[in-house]
Amino acid sequence: MIRACLFTLLWGFLLVGCNLSRATSATDATPVGKSSLRLEALQQQATPLTVPSEDKPTQPPPDPKPDFCPQALPEMARRIQAEVRVDFAAREAEVSQVITYHNLEAAPLHTLILDVQANQWEGSFALLSLRVNGESAEYQLELNRLDIQLATALQPGCWLELALTFQLRPSAIREGLRAYRGFFGHSPRQLNLSHFLPTVAARLSGEWRIHQPSGIGEQIVYAQADWRVHITAINASESLQLAAPGLVTRLGTGQWLVELPASRDFAISLSEEFTLVEREVAPGLTVAVYHFADAQVYAGGSSLDSISHLMAEAGKALELFAGAFGAYPYERFVIVQGDFPDGMEFTGLVFVGSAWFYGYDGGPKNYLTLIAVHEIAHQWWYARVGSDSALNPWLDEALATYSEYLYIEAFYPAERNWWWSFRVAGFFPQGKVDSAVYEFTSSRAYINAIYLRGVQMLQNLRDDIGDAAFMRLLGQYSQAAAGKIVDPAYFWSLLPAEAQPLTQSTRAEFLRQPDLAGQ
Repeated sequence: MIRACLFTLLWGFLLVGCNLSRATSATDATPVGKSSLRLEALQQQATPLTVPSEDKPTQPPPDPKPDFCPQALPEMARRIQAEVRVDFAAREAEVSQVITYHNLEAAPLHTLILDVQANQWEGSFALLSLRVNGESAEYQLELNRLDIQLATALQPGCWLELALTFQLRPSAIREGLRAYRGFFGHSPRQLNLSHFLPTVAARLSGEWRIHQPSGIGEQIVYAQADWRVHITAINASESLQLAAPGLVTRLGTGQWLVELPASRDFAISLSEEFTLVEREVAPGLTVAVYHFADAQVYAGGSSLDSISHLMAEAGKALELFAGAFGAYPYERFVIVQGDFPDGMEFTGLVFVGSAWFYGYDGGPKNYLTLIAVHEIAHQWWYARVGSDSALNPWLDEALATYSEYLYIEAFYPAERNWWWSFRVAGFFPQGKVDSAVYEFTSSRAYINAIYLRGVQMLQNLRDDIGDAAFMRLLGQYSQAAAGKIVDPAYFWSLLPAEAQPLTQSTRAEFLRQPDLAGQ
């Protein structure tokens, strides 16, 4: 249990958090990556430690009251700082977290809703305390939704601080549908913590946007936030490694500071068996792959270097998508071998399932290549351009899947027909692309309609308006919607007026609501 005295110490750490890296000696603090995106702004926002002068009275001054209505608002409405203490042997964690939230709307807020994904799993999350601006608050926690009643309305332009302490007990990664959520779980050699820090739910058109969890697809709707997380691991060997995105500073054995600005989420993985391979794939951009020994596969009596292949293909995909959709915003990109099926995207970090490494055959025509490229594409279609993955899942999944084809087309053009057969046609997909996740009773039907029929629709759209106009549409969409959460109407609004009649038959074939005026 987290005791009150520990919370006081952790609260003090969070208030002076940005001074921590400055106080650490150069021999102890080793930065992993050099991302400086808006980190200076984050450091300036940290509360400095005040040391009284000797000639002043020894009586301590009263605690200053924070100014919750500053004249100058920060760029990011959400800031998250956390102290995470991981017991690696027990596969558990204790967390002290502070969320700073600014009301950038025109009306006061009387309630605040947090998205607490970890609570959807029985026994995985235990909330120990919650305070708003230092005072207790009434709340109700049900599944992934935490409703907080504010004693005083949060006025426009003002901000508040939420302080939480809680325990995490992720479950073991097992067989079946639950295994696909292994990005919050553990295996004998790996602990994955993703979507584990509560965040303020997205606010769209004056309403909180949060959905009930479902076993099919994803239901996340996250606004971007600035994250600063201090991680301490105990009961682990010295070989323990942390896989994390953004700027990672090693503070000593089992201690790291992770800073990740403008991110929709925060994900880490820890293991005593990781092998880390890093390579600069483009000027100022490093790809880091955390893998296990069994990622090196053998076929025909020879070893197949899946890691070098993955590194090279990741570099090509990042360069391709940055040129087409806009620059990748960090100086590191992290790929983690995950002991769970398939893959999963997070900002600056993706998981690729171990099974895809085992199936590597020495070339690009395999799921190791395609799943990695797919998750990389989510750095644009999810992390950069946000959407409602429960109600409009095609906006990120169809675009990420079609980005696989753009990659094949650019680097392996002779395999274009293979991709369409292997990835799409062989599954005989059916269904309407603009369906919500709750309409499906199986993952296969969901994938067929959203991913596969989605790429068929995008290819038809490309045929309708031409290659140049199609790529211009995707680039404009990525640029205009960067940092936002948008819906299909926003995507279709970027279609030029002269192109709208050309796409009418495609929209009628794939969409239940093909009328652009009704989007």
